[in-house]
Amino acid sequence: MAMSVSASFSYKDLLNMATRIAVQARIDKLAKDQIENLIGSLYAIDDPKDALLVAQLFAQRQAVRFGKRKGNVIVPCKAMSEVGETFNDMYNMGKDRVFAAQFLTLVKWIYESMESIERDELSRINVKTITFDELMNILRGR
Repeated sequence: MAMSVSASFSYKDLLNMATRIAVQARIDKLAKDQIENLIGSLYAIDDPKDALLVAQLFAQRQAVRFGKRKGNVIVPCKAMSEVGETFNDMYNMGKDRVFAAQFLTLVKWIYESMESIERDELSRINVKTITFDELMNILRGR
């Protein structure tokens, strides 16, 4: 889900990434306040760029916390893991907390817009390939 490092993200790239994370968060049954907590983690330290490192750590912590136990191993929550990877990509591109907070706001809005999607319809969405446009078509009933 997270993009590889490149010079920049296009707005469409951001919307597509936010869509995939929001869909995964719905599948993972994360509460909306977890996205808000991620935004808050961006303000845990003063430095706006290094804040992405701290938020990446927080996302990884949450991935384990909300992961599923399989035997003696915890499988991390995919949505939180993807957010951590995305923060890492953003950090490596020189982005800062403002950029990441704006991205997470998109994730939150997309997540909230999916409240009308039934569980069985959600399970038919391919999280790895879903695009913003495809999700908007689903939400419009097309």
